[in-house]
Amino acid sequence: MKVPFYKCNSKGNSFIIIFLSIKISPLTSYQIQNICNSTDNQKVDGLILLDISDNSNIATINYYNNDGSWETFCLNGIICCSLILKEKKQYIHNIKTGSGLYSIKTIKNNLVQIELPNPISITFNSSKVLKKESSKFSPILIDSFKCYYINSGAKHIVIRSEDNKLFNDDLNLEKILKKIRYNKLFLPDGVNVNIYRSTGSNMIQVKTYEKGIEAMMPSCSSGSYACAYHYYHYHEPYTKIKILNDGGTSEIIFGDNKNLFFSKGEIEYKGELDI
Repeated sequence: MKVPFYKCNSKGNSFIIIFLSIKISPLTSYQIQNICNSTDNQKVDGLILLDISDNSNIATINYYNNDGSWETFCLNGIICCSLILKEKKQYIHNIKTGSGLYSIKTIKNNLVQIELPNPISITFNSSKVLKKESSKFSPILIDSFKCYYINSGAKHIVIRSEDNKLFNDDLNLEKILKKIRYNKLFLPDGVNVNIYRSTGSNMIQVKTYEKGIEAMMPSCSSGSYACAYHYYHYHEPYTKIKILNDGGTSEIIFGDNKNLFFSKGEIEYKGELDI
């Protein structure tokens, strides 16, 4: 069976996106891994199934890491899917993911606005997750780092760094974040790990080690959003925050329980896949 696909990226985070207008059989992890390895001789970061077959007013996406594992939410993926919906003249303004329903608006020049709820801070101790909180940040010390467990649609560890030498040492940083990702507290599912630093009064720089891809990422917008929320919590006068990733920039405007995230994506090309 041939199905249309798009190769897309947002700030260097790359995807194969299959646009579904009819139902297909569930894909196996092996099939997902093959699809992620099947174009340009370059492995993409994930596969997204973009489905409009059930409801013409809501698009549904299912995101899979390139190891075949399913994830609840991918903000860069939503950005790319928004561009595809516009390209196909599907005037849909809501996207449903594993973590909820999100309002989208494609503005111009591949810029997308996504309405996001406040992330949830998760309180935990050295042995288990305890409970969810809406605003209180409760850190735990892991390998001498204060770690904050924040669910921004996907679950992330957030670390604020004042160590510029460490932040600029990508090889050492990857080892540190990978070790935290595999800490027994987060097993068996694991967790995405983000470290950020302030680079100005309303600007942060974020680096992310992503589970399921098992690498440092050019960008992870859900992780960047979690970091920006942590920063905003302590610097509330700065309601507009610019986020710098190795792959590009984005911006978040915080409001009362409704926040607007702005970032760009790119449709690189399209074709067909045999499934």
